[in-house]
Amino acid sequence: MTNWVTLEEAKYHLRYDDDSNDMMLQGYIAAAEAATNRYITESVVAEDTPDIKVAVLLLVGYYDYHRNMDKDMPSDGNYLPPPVRALLWPYRKPSVN
Repeated sequence: MTNWVTLEEAKYHLRYDDDSNDMMLQGYIAAAEAATNRYITESVVAEDTPDIKVAVLLLVGYYDYHRNMDKDMPSDGNYLPPPVRALLWPYRKPSVN
């Protein structure tokens, strides 16, 4: 399983300047990386794919902003937000079921 972002990168992205949310952010990072790794189907190297790093950071931010499921949480019936899917699409081969 590829690790795409560090805790420090996520904190910088979300503009956290203390350690009070580290445990929560580590959970969001793990969930975002797991979702990303399940979505992409191509073999890629983390150093060559800055767009995947951005996708994971966006997903961490999405999880952080929508900490609780509520009726105002945006959803289009898919499990990844559209900007994240757009960044990850080049690394996914379509499949037919």
